[in-house]
Amino acid sequence: MSARHAPVLVLVPPRWIGGLGVMRSLGRLGIPVYGLAHRSTSIPNVSRYAAGFVNAGDDGRPIGGDPGRVVDDLLRAADRLGDGTILIAGTDEWATFVAEHADALATRFRFPRTPVAVVEALASKEGLARLAFQHGLPTPGIAVPASAADAARLARTLTYPILVKPVHSRPDVTYKGIASDEASMLRHYQVLEERPEAPNVLLQEYIPGEDADVWMFNGYFDASSRCLAAFTGVKLRQHPARMGHCAMGELRQNEVVIDQTISFLQAVAYQGIVDIGFRFDARDGRYKVLDVNPRLGGAFRLFVDRNGVDVARAMYWDFTGTTVPGIEARDGRRWFREDSDLVAFRHYRRDHGLTMRNWLSSYRGVEESSTFAWTDPLPFASSMFLLARDTLVDHIPGRRKASVEPIAAPAVPETSEVATG
Repeated sequence: MSARHAPVLVLVPPRWIGGLGVMRSLGRLGIPVYGLAHRSTSIPNVSRYAAGFVNAGDDGRPIGGDPGRVVDDLLRAADRLGDGTILIAGTDEWATFVAEHADALATRFRFPRTPVAVVEALASKEGLARLAFQHGLPTPGIAVPASAADAARLARTLTYPILVKPVHSRPDVTYKGIASDEASMLRHYQVLEERPEAPNVLLQEYIPGEDADVWMFNGYFDASSRCLAAFTGVKLRQHPARMGHCAMGELRQNEVVIDQTISFLQAVAYQGIVDIGFRFDARDGRYKVLDVNPRLGGAFRLFVDRNGVDVARAMYWDFTGTTVPGIEARDGRRWFREDSDLVAFRHYRRDHGLTMRNWLSSYRGVEESSTFAWTDPLPFASSMFLLARDTLVDHIPGRRKASVEPIAAPAVPETSEVATG
């Protein structure tokens, strides 16, 4: 098997569109891209660019019992795919799993070798705050309650509004909300708390601003932590509105964000693809890191340069001995996620005054969307089916939703009493 056509295995759950983006980006170059076998309706696996499927984990997640069994399943898959298959982790769970079992997996696969302690720290918002403080990266203040009683104590000391979100994000943990007072903070805490002894709840300083103040960094770092690809962009709309993932974004190169990100990730010896969120804080003029995803991001196809280079291609070429060309980014490229932006439009129209005319005009400059492609229609159909099904299910009386609709936050004081770092 030639290095040029080395296969790729992308590790994502059924609904994660990053896997579809990899299949299309690399598949159009003739590179075989495999996915994980999914029991439930899958968006990436119905793509014409899916070369095949690997049975490992539990419906696209590295859970379900003995981790050694998942490793064995992946190693057996290498017998079919071929030694030297390139692994691309598409979730924090998979990134952590691969880092934890790197020695065993490296006997058959190729993938970035960031130390597991670094991956775990970056994937945890508490660990990220600690690393950011150590290396001088600006970050919002946070507090992590150890229990319900601790949350009640903190509730009396905080300056509101604040964000309530999970310390560790997972495909089944998407809840987040804005608390405007002590009572609403405790309500959010009760919904998000996983176990009394391990709540998985983080309270984060709310930074005022607009959607365009939320910046994304998308990059690839080689085995020496050299940045071979660096992109930035802004979120024009989010889902949930004002505080969620990118529903529509625009590529805009921001050298300040790029420079501070490269400096930070080189300091922690990071390798591989990374997806990072920042927010510009007009109160002090700094870009503050909100989260670091030590893996492929769902919106990575927003970040494509004039020659078609994205982070998946940069990583593939690096691992197969091909020189990664210098990035020639073009500001103004827009990308959107169809299902998220449909829901976001309803929320922005109701709560933030978005008109139909302005919504439609925002699609000028869109060059690609997350699932729709004339030559590959099934992922879009699958996505719309899931949106329709979820909409119907969410209207069942008494069903608790996985996430909350954000409220319009009141003005934030100049200082916050959430612990800073």
